[in-house]
Amino acid sequence: MSDIVEASSMCETRMKIAIISRGWWPTIKGGSEKFISKVAEELHNRGHEVIGITRQIHGFPRPEAPHKLIIAKESKAIPLISSFRFSRWASKVANELDVDIVLVNSYWGEMAPIFIKKSSVAIIHDIGLFSSSVSDSWWKNKLRSFVLKEVTKRVKAIIVPTEMVKKDIIKYLKAKESKIRVIGFEGVDGPFRKVHVENEWFDIVQVARFAPNKGQHILLKAFKIIASKIPNARLWLVGGRSPGHLDYLNKILREVNEIKRQIGEDRVKVIVDAPTTDPYYAVADVCVFPSLGEEGFGLTILECMSYGKPVICSDIFIETGVASHEEVLIMPRGDVRALTELIIKLYRNLDLRRTLSEKGLEHSKKYRWSDVAERIEEILLELINQL
Repeated sequence: MSDIVEASSMCETRMKIAIISRGWWPTIKGGSEKFISKVAEELHNRGHEVIGITRQIHGFPRPEAPHKLIIAKESKAIPLISSFRFSRWASKVANELDVDIVLVNSYWGEMAPIFIKKSSVAIIHDIGLFSSSVSDSWWKNKLRSFVLKEVTKRVKAIIVPTEMVKKDIIKYLKAKESKIRVIGFEGVDGPFRKVHVENEWFDIVQVARFAPNKGQHILLKAFKIIASKIPNARLWLVGGRSPGHLDYLNKILREVNEIKRQIGEDRVKVIVDAPTTDPYYAVADVCVFPSLGEEGFGLTILECMSYGKPVICSDIFIETGVASHEEVLIMPRGDVRALTELIIKLYRNLDLRRTLSEKGLEHSKKYRWSDVAERIEEILLELINQL
């Protein structure tokens, strides 16, 4: 990416910002990783000096960015131990840098702010794991809760995408409301026009990292029924590996292989760590997002809309505010029957598909990463001026 920046997008005050994140998009394909990396990129584009501090996880590609990255190469280790080691290392690096402020991706209990001596700000994409039916064990959540409570006490401010996340942070972490800054939206990459690859299939596409909360297993159960009712239905599961959920990915792959044996190899496709999701959005006749919890916004919903595709999603995304009943069809969380009926309804109703496509496309045009970065820039400048 070019370092040439249009003068109109430059901020008059140039900040030096360190940004800490355990994972970096697209090496780790998760919502919080994409959020932090896009914010870093956009702040860089706006003329600020950005230094990312992250890690290369064993078995994953080396992270890259248009700005400077300081990368710890991590050998295979127990997740909790490796996370602690990264936090101590990242905070040490940040303390040694000559920066104005440190921005920390505090998703999943990142503890670096506890050790940072400089002014720091936590970005918390969501803490839905504390109320999720598919989250990790009770003791892990207790540990994360303890860490995040300490983090929220120490940072100058907490940046969240939505009011829902703000309410959760106050409820579960007892954070001071005065510290929390709500952006109210996230950005989206996309063509912002109808893109479609015609073929003989009715293509059902889910784009999400492979993790229990994303609900790939729910969609697979629905597809077993759909495949018998829609002869040309084809399912695509597209997403990145999640270091903590490789067992879940293997479970999904086993289920897919069993379905293929029953109905044919061509009916289900699993794409792991695709370099780009563009071809799969382009081929989709409908995008499905059956998440069960742990969502802060819903970037992939907007991405699908930006290609002019109809969307079916679980009711959690009404709570996050990414969409309304005007733009999407809603299923109750975990309701296989409802999901099955909605997909068949869309298949049989071309006019409904067109209406949702048009409304979703217009809706997606409201969300730009440059606007997200501008809002965060305002928050950081406000905090620096108070120092």
